[in-house]
Amino acid sequence: MTLFEQLGGEAAVTAVTTQFYANIQADATVANFFNGINMADQTNKTASFLCAALGGPKAWGGRNLKEVHANMGVTNAQFTTVIGHLRSALTSAGVAAALVEQTVAVAETVRGDVVTA
Repeated sequence: MTLFEQLGGEAAVTAVTTQFYANIQADATVANFFNGINMADQTNKTASFLCAALGGPKAWGGRNLKEVHANMGVTNAQFTTVIGHLRSALTSAGVAAALVEQTVAVAETVRGDVVTA
C-alpha cells in the first residue's frame, strides 16, 4: 500500500494540505511567502504534488519546484518551520505517528529544491 493510500487518498491529502496552509498563514515567519497568492489554487497545486509524491495514481504535471522557488530566498530554518506545519496538519488529522514521519520524510526530499538562501 502506498503512503497515498495509507493516508486515505486524494480527499485526505487535500484536507491535510488545507490545514497545512492554514497553519502557515497563521505563522508570521513564513506567511509572507504567500502574500498575493490565490490560496485555493496553491492548495490544489500542493495537494496534487503531494498526491503524486506519496504514490498516488496521477503524475505531477506542475512546474519544477527548483524553478518555482529560485528567487524566493527560503532559508533552511523557514523550510524546517514549514515541515513542522505539515507535521502538525497530519497529526491534527489523526494520522498515525509512523505515517506522519514517513510523509514528512517524503516532503524533506525537496528541501534542496526549495531552500535558496
